[in-house]
Amino acid sequence: MAKLQKTTVEMEGRFEERWVLVEEEPPAWEDERPLNVAGTRVARLTGPRRVSGAARYVSDVALPGMLHGVIMRSPHAHATVELDVEAARAVPGVLAVLSPADADVTQGRNPIFQSEPTFAGAPVAALACETAEAARAGLEALAPRYTVLGFVTDAAQALAEQRLQEDPVESETGDVEAGMAEADVIVEAEYATAAQVHHALEPHCGVAQWLGDELHAYVSTQGIWDARTEFARAFELDPDRVHVTCEFMGGGFGAKQGATTEGMVAAYLSRAAAGRAVRVFNDRRAEGVAAGHRSETHTQTYRIGARRDGTLTAIEVTSVIANPMRGWIDPTTTPARTLYRCANVRAQAIPLLIDVEPSNAFRAPGIMEGTFGYESALDELAAALSLDPLDLRRANDVDVDQISGLPYTAKNLEACIDRAAELAGWTERGALRDREHPDGRKRGLGAACQIWWGGGGPPAHALVRMGHDGVVTVVTGAQDIGTGVTTAFAQVAAEELGLPLDRVRVEVGSTRYGVYAPVSGGSQTMPSVAPAVRSAAYDLRGKLLELAGDVFEVSPDDLQIVDGSFVSLDGALREPIVEVTGKLGKAQLVGTGSRGPNPDGMRVNTFGCQIAQVAVDVATGEISVERVVAVHDIGRVIAPLQARSQVEGGVLQGLGFALMEERVIDPTTGTVVNANLEDYKLPTHADCPEIVVEFINRPDPHASTLGLKGLGEPPIVPTAPAIANAIYHATGVRVRTSPITRRRFLEARAG
Repeated sequence: MAKLQKTTVEMEGRFEERWVLVEEEPPAWEDERPLNVAGTRVARLTGPRRVSGAARYVSDVALPGMLHGVIMRSPHAHATVELDVEAARAVPGVLAVLSPADADVTQGRNPIFQSEPTFAGAPVAALACETAEAARAGLEALAPRYTVLGFVTDAAQALAEQRLQEDPVESETGDVEAGMAEADVIVEAEYATAAQVHHALEPHCGVAQWLGDELHAYVSTQGIWDARTEFARAFELDPDRVHVTCEFMGGGFGAKQGATTEGMVAAYLSRAAAGRAVRVFNDRRAEGVAAGHRSETHTQTYRIGARRDGTLTAIEVTSVIANPMRGWIDPTTTPARTLYRCANVRAQAIPLLIDVEPSNAFRAPGIMEGTFGYESALDELAAALSLDPLDLRRANDVDVDQISGLPYTAKNLEACIDRAAELAGWTERGALRDREHPDGRKRGLGAACQIWWGGGGPPAHALVRMGHDGVVTVVTGAQDIGTGVTTAFAQVAAEELGLPLDRVRVEVGSTRYGVYAPVSGGSQTMPSVAPAVRSAAYDLRGKLLELAGDVFEVSPDDLQIVDGSFVSLDGALREPIVEVTGKLGKAQLVGTGSRGPNPDGMRVNTFGCQIAQVAVDVATGEISVERVVAVHDIGRVIAPLQARSQVEGGVLQGLGFALMEERVIDPTTGTVVNANLEDYKLPTHADCPEIVVEFINRPDPHASTLGLKGLGEPPIVPTAPAIANAIYHATGVRVRTSPITRRRFLEARAG
């Protein structure tokens, strides 16, 4: 029976109490339950379509009569602009022009096109054209005339001018000064992290078409339902008259939330062009200047006190973040406030205001940057105390969330540390560092731990239907943004229904199904949607057993479904499932399910430990990451192969953050100078280390009926500090700014 219930829902550390509609949930899978499909390594179900080119990404959508949509972007960090709109409209093949004069063309509360653009890359106009040639001619005819105004893109200048986005955010627990007085050792250190750009393989893009009073939009988005809401509000439509599709997606990492600017512009241009389909597709430069970024932390300053035995007595952290006008204050101080036990903590986050494009969530926003600083500072503290860095972390393990005071539903961080140490050969790290290597390079091991949320929650819904052929289709409104969740959903349904995996199909990525699922972000897709899929499959299984009881004239309680067959508990009956479903004719059986409420009075978090091995040429500053051991605690692992891929991808992005990725802005012009994949350095196959992945794989007894937690963010969090700590272990050189380039290493070595 469906009911309304109040529950606490979390998204990237932001908690909200809300009413949600939930249905009666099935009992949780027992910890000792033998699993036949879930928990086994299976190839990604969408793999053949992806590698053969049959998968349709938004960039592949080609509708009849589709127009070329193009956006003109300001080249200046702050300016006013005048445009010759009528001249552009007069160009043959130009069917629609949008400009700052169209004040009703908005995204949220803000006009998309502004006569005073406030960052280099800001949209100032858009055209819908018959051909690419007409688009180029139309852009030229706009003849923009800019008057450059004052701007600040340098964080140091913004700090000197006290240019703040909003007031600093401060918190304090306990008595920090008293805690410092108790300390035998106090370590003070300052760190910084560069801005990182998402650069997903598939750029931001959207295709939109009006069919009467209905809007059909294809958007590369992590949230089709949020996109539907945005479109409906912008055009004052009944949401059911907006249809959003994202079948396949070439990466987002947090940058593709909701309708996106490109999707909104496509919809407005289509309306202005009499409903014809319009395609808007970012080029690589636009991705580098206008698609969002991970904000720079100008400084992270730590003061940490501890007793000789490693017990933390006080922590003081101040994080100065370089934010755009539209952005939020990332939780960079949260690791210091939560990861290890400490009763006395003072934290301050200072958001500077600089004239750059709006930031976007980027895989573990704030937590990754803050972990780089905090876990590096912990390593420095271990050195000052002459303690093993892992022993320091073990000594300060804590089983309650120190911000709320609530207990964790489950925590296995110590198990992660112990297993990672075993796999990495941690006890031999001194010998690794001290011996001479044939290539003349110095080697070392460094460790770091992580905390993230990832408990998911309602609302999330699914339906599972079966026809006469006994094949199941799972339907949910989630998006598979490249993580392989469709395969995991299929494994959950197959496991619950007792079917082989090849009898299960999954349909995701469209609001047309009317089955809501949350945005694919914040590590919440699996812990939110998979339990709903399981609940729907459980509902369908009950109906199947009832029908089988009618057909075979036995009690449904005496039947089970095993490998696609009805089997009686006494073994006397075994009949294929189609013996029942074949009698359905054109009818279908449908099971429905939803995600239940989150546990009251508890916090759901993920944990992990990574250990990196590096090789450093101290003469040239060349740094190679040779091996990363990653052990994570995410509850029950449903799809081990896909989970491993998530960890490998996170480690590679963390490696890029640690050693090479950095958005560079010319402070004299305010323009990004490396907005391409030649000058913005990303890890390639040549940079990929050996990555050893393991999971603790203990179901969380309170985290939904499946006992699982999210994995999207956790693997990226500890990689960079583990690498930084390994560099210090190998060479004795502490580099406190990421990325740790050759230049920064050599400067730090020189003192």
